[in-house]
Amino acid sequence: MAFKIVVGYDGSDGAKAALDEAVGLARQLSGEVLVTYAFGGRKQYAGAPLTPRRTLQEVGERLLEEALARIGDSGVLAAPVLVDDDAWQGLRSVAGQHGAAMIVVGTHGESPLTGMLLGSTAYRLVHSSTTPVLIVPTRGRQRNDE
Repeated sequence: MAFKIVVGYDGSDGAKAALDEAVGLARQLSGEVLVTYAFGGRKQYAGAPLTPRRTLQEVGERLLEEALARIGDSGVLAAPVLVDDDAWQGLRSVAGQHGAAMIVVGTHGESPLTGMLLGSTAYRLVHSSTTPVLIVPTRGRQRNDE
């Protein structure tokens, strides 16, 4: 059974850094990367529907194609996973379903307090996942408190 790493990917700089890190780890450990995009979450806001689910799913499909192209011919096994769920719940779910050894996500460099108040994916995963979580900072960006 391959060492599986779930990586959250949304096309952001943080997600690209997380993907690169996950691919590097998978290469070292002869593992597989499950590139995951969660397009779910709230279905409406104050009674008004948000972006149509099909549109969000199409965006996710394009982002996963981008991620697989980024992995390219690295020699690492990779599979796209599209889930209709909140990001943090979707990543946890995929990790559980596939018996992943790790979840890798990027961060935008917000302070721990901001992450807690705004409910960042990384913050929620760290406090709810039974699968180990690796948080990768966006390269070249310093936190505000440094």
